[in-house]
Amino acid sequence: MENYKDKIWKESPELIRSYYENIERYKLLCREIKYILEKSLSVNAVDVASISSRSKSLDSFCEKIHRKYYKDPFESITDFAGARVVFLYEKDRKAIEEVIEQSFNIIEKVDKVEDYEVDRFGYGALHYIVKLKENYVGERYDDIRHLCCEIQIRTILQDAWALVAHHLSYKQESDVPKHLRRKLNALSGLFETADDQFQYIRDAREQYQSKITDAIDHSDAIVMSQDIELDSLIAFLKWTFPNRRLSDNTDILELVGEIKSLGINSLQQLQDILLRTEDARSACESMHPPYDEENSVETTFSIVGETRQALEFLFDEFIDRFEEGFAEQTRNEKNEFLHLIKNT
Repeated sequence: MENYKDKIWKESPELIRSYYENIERYKLLCREIKYILEKSLSVNAVDVASISSRSKSLDSFCEKIHRKYYKDPFESITDFAGARVVFLYEKDRKAIEEVIEQSFNIIEKVDKVEDYEVDRFGYGALHYIVKLKENYVGERYDDIRHLCCEIQIRTILQDAWALVAHHLSYKQESDVPKHLRRKLNALSGLFETADDQFQYIRDAREQYQSKITDAIDHSDAIVMSQDIELDSLIAFLKWTFPNRRLSDNTDILELVGEIKSLGINSLQQLQDILLRTEDARSACESMHPPYDEENSVETTFSIVGETRQALEFLFDEFIDRFEEGFAEQTRNEKNEFLHLIKNT
């Protein structure tokens, strides 16, 4: 492949110099855009798989200006700064769009999924060109407020497709040999179908959890006697502790194993344990609240933490799993409130 950087350096060295003079500002913009995205999505409780940012490399810059004629590339090229939000489920896209459109000035919005034809080549994504809002004032923003940044919004499968297509160097359908076009178009359709199926499974899971919650609310003995599994436990704990924060699924999955290892197999058994320890847990948490080291403040137990508290009160073997010093501290704390445990 021709070395475009050397070619541009020979023909237009001032463009290379301008690149180096400008790129640090775009790096600053990348960091700022990424921070705003992380903060805004977190505040709005929008879960995503990843948020990344990058400034345009010199090689990419040289390749682009070799391919296209720009009177002023620093005015015309809009992706010197870029950010990418990769999300899990198609239904989350609307919430991500709302966050972006509230957080930035939108210069351009291009939907490369909805706007493509049915027999399109590839598997697109949603692209924005944005600038910082006017309320970003002060020395920190003086050099970057007027600059553009491209934000790409993709599902995990859209991101995977883009990575593979980039590796194959297929920019458009005419780049693809005829005998491969059908295969690639069929593959992009399979990716899109998989995205739809992930969303279907998520919706079905939420419906199942809702049915479990409704059954618990009506004291359904059949549901309460069934074996505990991840989704039924999530539904039960959200119903039991509506005002406490829910940990991620990894913590819940670990809790399923911990509960079953203690011989607790049904929601009814777990509910009895929580009822027996209710007063003891409340008193213990009030006297010995958990400490948030990251923010240096006392806090409250999460749903998982509160459930583990109940296990610590009634199962000494559960505490035996802790490191020696922490196990002794936990036992001492719990012993203060054993008198508050209710009889069966």
